[in-house]
Amino acid sequence: MRFDITVIFAQRLWQALSGLVTILLLTHFLTPIQQGWYYSFLSLAALYTLFDLGLSIVLVQFSAHLFINMKWLGKGRVVGESKEQFLSLVGQSLRLYFLLGLAFCFLMIPAGLVFFGEKDSEAWLLITEWQWPWICLVIATAVNILALPFLALVEGSGRVGEAYGIRLLQGVFGSIGCWAVLSIGGGLWAPSMIPSIGFLVALAWLIFCRPALLHNAWRMGDSHIHWSHEIWPLQWRIGLSWLSGYFLTQIYTPILFYYQGAEVAGQMGLSLSIANMLGLLAQSWIARRVPVMAQAAGRQDWDLLDKVFAQDFVVSVLAFLGGALMLCGLHFYYLEKTIYASRVLSFWPFVGLMGIAFFNHINGALAAQLRSFRKEPLVWVSFAGALVTLPTAFWAASRYSAQGVVMVILSIQLLFILPVSVRLWNKCNAKWRLGHD
Repeated sequence: MRFDITVIFAQRLWQALSGLVTILLLTHFLTPIQQGWYYSFLSLAALYTLFDLGLSIVLVQFSAHLFINMKWLGKGRVVGESKEQFLSLVGQSLRLYFLLGLAFCFLMIPAGLVFFGEKDSEAWLLITEWQWPWICLVIATAVNILALPFLALVEGSGRVGEAYGIRLLQGVFGSIGCWAVLSIGGGLWAPSMIPSIGFLVALAWLIFCRPALLHNAWRMGDSHIHWSHEIWPLQWRIGLSWLSGYFLTQIYTPILFYYQGAEVAGQMGLSLSIANMLGLLAQSWIARRVPVMAQAAGRQDWDLLDKVFAQDFVVSVLAFLGGALMLCGLHFYYLEKTIYASRVLSFWPFVGLMGIAFFNHINGALAAQLRSFRKEPLVWVSFAGALVTLPTAFWAASRYSAQGVVMVILSIQLLFILPVSVRLWNKCNAKWRLGHD
């Protein structure tokens, strides 16, 4: 378990440190306008999470339950009572992800061309500077989607350290590729390096370390998984939760890009990246325990479930708060005196973003614990919050720029999403342990 948290934390730490290096390179090699395009590209490409429909999270949970009576052999072979169910799950999930990748390409390429084409007409960037980089980013993201089911299934089986080790390698080599393109003046071609190289790393891992798993993924044997009854009931709820999460975290950069221009969008995008990096680090303590919590819930070992979650939840909250205080202090005492001050939001909106990320962290931790029961009750809270936030964010962006958007999100999080989520989390834990649905 110590190895798992070390690898997870290393992966999240790399994301944070590489993000910092990327920020420095962006401010050096890109203009403020190009920075806005860069983060708007990333925000729209992040819509791939909606095509995932929460399936990768479900696969972690489902694999954890199957591996109560299973174990790994060499080269990715498995043995145990649930072997056929597991192999069926591998094949069905890969075929579904292939279709999702195709849908992502066919929908997002024209959508991006239309959205960014309006700004091209304002001569902010020539069409040759952004059109092909956008197409390349969408295709690379779609291909990288194919690696998601393998990593999720291995993680759920209990090999958390291995799955996060591959994600760490993807991050290291992908970031290096991105930096190399930025340093030679590649501009908006840089974002596509991360998913492209990430897929190649995952493919090499499967070929050399788990070839049997890759081989079984293409097997067309009998289906031992009843998708509509065993996977879909949880998947659609998590998918809806991810849709809500996108509208609560990622959509604001494109909105500001549309209403206030690329420079303001770049400030929001960069500030969001910093807040999200801190959230990823803090979530490390929760992420490493997902398979353990799922297996504890499956065995109805409530003492273990409570102990594991409580310990890591407290540590993760303290880690986030400590990091947020440090970042806000650096912003207040140091950043304003540097050339980077114009690349991020001013101090108080930046503090507000930290508050938003903190509330998202708490909600994410509560949702992760509830998924141990293979249920997703917080989806309706997130969905209702997104329905309220989205139109008010459009209004705030058009009238009050980034400051207004931050205030809208923070208010809805503090006054509605967080208190309702905590109350529902308490209620569900009490009810489900008595065997009630």
